[in-house]
Amino acid sequence: MSEIAERLERNLETIARDEPALIRRVYEDLFSHHPSIAELFTTHRTAVRAEMLREILVIALAQAEGASWVEENLASLGYKHHVNEVTHEMYGWFTDCLIRIFAEFSGSEWCAELEADWRAVLEQLSDQMRRAGEDAGGGIVGA
Repeated sequence: MSEIAERLERNLETIARDEPALIRRVYEDLFSHHPSIAELFTTHRTAVRAEMLREILVIALAQAEGASWVEENLASLGYKHHVNEVTHEMYGWFTDCLIRIFAEFSGSEWCAELEADWRAVLEQLSDQMRRAGEDAGGGIVGA
């Protein structure tokens, strides 16, 4: 496991100690900063939102580790996001939201290095999902 992957895994253990609170705060923060995005989640109950967040965090750690299965999963997610009209800028909103909440839940453990590591991995995931959505859908939504 890479040094970055180890650092992110340790941090995830810290921030996920109170997983229900983490999940609640992520979506509270996202919807408070970007109320329009809440419309995309109206059909998703809290349990579905929780599973979506868990999935992206598992994929983020796997990406940091260089796991071979990540690309296929991101292609599927990218297509789903494209079909649901997730715009280019929304990926950045979600990344920024996660960074804010990870910092909040990390407490004194949070540092510039962790922020840079999380941001790099989350932006890689976002880029791959956007490209997959564009390839499958024949264009860019909201770019």
